[in-house]
Amino acid sequence: MTFRAISTLATVVMLSFGGAALAVDDPIKTRQDLMKGIGDSMKALGQMAKGEIEYDAAKAQAAVETIHTNIQTFPNHFPEGSTEGKTEAGPKIWTDMEGFETIANNLEMASADAIPAVGQDLDSLRGALGAIGKSCKECHEGYRVKKD
Repeated sequence: MTFRAISTLATVVMLSFGGAALAVDDPIKTRQDLMKGIGDSMKALGQMAKGEIEYDAAKAQAAVETIHTNIQTFPNHFPEGSTEGKTEAGPKIWTDMEGFETIANNLEMASADAIPAVGQDLDSLRGALGAIGKSCKECHEGYRVKKD
């Protein structure tokens, strides 16, 4: 490998890590992206459960997997000082992080339990949504401030 090739490769690697660092440096954007994935997934699951869209086992399972994956790191994106800007994160998150993490953990467990169930049939999907929805509701009611 030539010096120029090594130099180019090193530049690409540094830029790649720099880009990743920028995403990590914006906890509000990161948690909003994670929550958007959860929200979009819940919307699709809810529409299937209500019969508004056709039940699709693969899409239902993918939606629950997204919820499960996203909630695993979600509580990690609330460092001190990340309350300013366009965010619906309520101040209670920082005063009761343990409670916040407990609800996130409950959602993680409920979604893990739901992964095999939601792909079986519509009734299994409906049954699995109760525990998932309960965790979502608890968090939104206690730790979220809806901004206009």
